[in-house]
Amino acid sequence: MKGMMWCKEAPDAAWMRMAGVYGLLRLRQMLRLLREVGFVRSLLLLLLGVGAFWVLVKADNGWVVSAVAAGGLFYCQNERRDKPFLSLHIRRSALLLRVEYTLLSLPFWVEELYKGRFWCAGLILAAAMLLPGIKAVRWNSVAVPLPFLYKGGLEYIRMFRRYGPICLLLLLAAFAGGLHGNMRVGKAMLILWGIVQAAAYLSVPQRQELVLYRDYATFQRHLVQSCLWNVTVTSLPFVGIMLSFSFAWADLLFSVSAIVGAALHLWILGMVRWVVSSSVELAVCLLVVLVPLFFYSCLVPFLLIFLLLMGGAACMIVRNRLVKIWN
Repeated sequence: MKGMMWCKEAPDAAWMRMAGVYGLLRLRQMLRLLREVGFVRSLLLLLLGVGAFWVLVKADNGWVVSAVAAGGLFYCQNERRDKPFLSLHIRRSALLLRVEYTLLSLPFWVEELYKGRFWCAGLILAAAMLLPGIKAVRWNSVAVPLPFLYKGGLEYIRMFRRYGPICLLLLLAAFAGGLHGNMRVGKAMLILWGIVQAAAYLSVPQRQELVLYRDYATFQRHLVQSCLWNVTVTSLPFVGIMLSFSFAWADLLFSVSAIVGAALHLWILGMVRWVVSSSVELAVCLLVVLVPLFFYSCLVPFLLIFLLLMGGAACMIVRNRLVKIWN
C-alpha cells in the first residue's frame, strides 16, 4: 500500500522539483540578460515598463488592460523556443507554462480585480490557461528601409531599428492619452523618447574610426546634422498627436523645448563618448548630468542655455583631444 502511494506521489514530487529548477533557471537567465543589456538600458526599460503600466492603470476602458495582457502573453508563447525541450524533459509541461503565464500576468489581473472588473481579470486568466495549447504563428521578418533618417547617422539608424517597437508603443500611449484628454501622457512619452534616443551613442568607439572624417569640422557637421534631423523627424509624430487633440501654445512651446533639448543632449553625448575611457563613465554622465538637465529643460526652456553652454565646453574639450588625429 505504501509502495502504491509512493508511486502516485513520486510524479508530483518530481514535477515540483523540475518546476523549481526551471524557475531558478529563468531567474539566472533574467539576471544574465540584464547584465548583457547593461545598467543604463535596463533602467530605461524599467522606466518604460513602469510608465506603460501606469498608463494602462489610468485607462478608463476596461478592455484595454485585458487586451494588452493577452497580447503580451500571446507574444511570449509565440516567440519562445523551449517548448519542445520542456515537453521532452517535464511531464505536464503545459501546466508549467500555465503557471508561468499566470505569474507574468499577475499585476494585470490583480489590478482588474482591484477595480472590480472581474470579467476582464477572467479573460486574462483564461488567456494564460489556453495559450499553451495554441500552435505558434510564424512570419518572415522584413528589413524596413529608413529613408527619412539622415543617411550619415548609422549609429542612430541602428538604434531606431533596435528600439523602433518602443517608439511605436510610446506613440500608442500618447494617442491613448489624447483620446482620454490627458496631454500629460503625450508629453511624458515625448520625454521618454528623447531619453531612449541616447542609446544611439552609449557605446565607446575606437578613435581610429575618426579617420573616416576629413577633419574636425566635418565630424562636427555630420554629428550636428544627424542629431537635429533625426530627433526632429522622429519627434514630430508625438507633437502631431498632442496638438491634434488639443492645440495650445504652451504645448507647442513644450514640444519645441523637448526637441531642442533632445538634440542638444544627444549632440553632447555624441562628443563625450569619444573622450571617455569606459561605458561606466558615459553612463554616469548621461544619468547624472544630461538626463536630469534635459528633463527640466523641457519644463523650463531657459535651462536650454545650460545645455548649449555644456555643448560648447564639450566641443572645445573634444577638439583639443582629437584634433591631433587629423594633423
